[in-house]
Amino acid sequence: QVDCSEYRRLERGRPIYCEKLYQPFCGSDGKTYNNKCSFCKAVLRSRGALYMKQAGKC
Repeated sequence: QVDCSEYRRLERGRPIYCEKLYQPFCGSDGKTYNNKCSFCKAVLRSRGALYMKQAGKC
């Protein structure tokens, strides 16, 4: 389980800018996200429907 609460505060009408760090997360949608920030952005967009399948590439 990934804690995305730190990104939820930033979301209110403002874009979330993610660092270019590569620490992949595999989402339940079968997509590999570059890092926690990009994964959490997708979780927020999905309104919580997306979850982490595994740490690392899909």
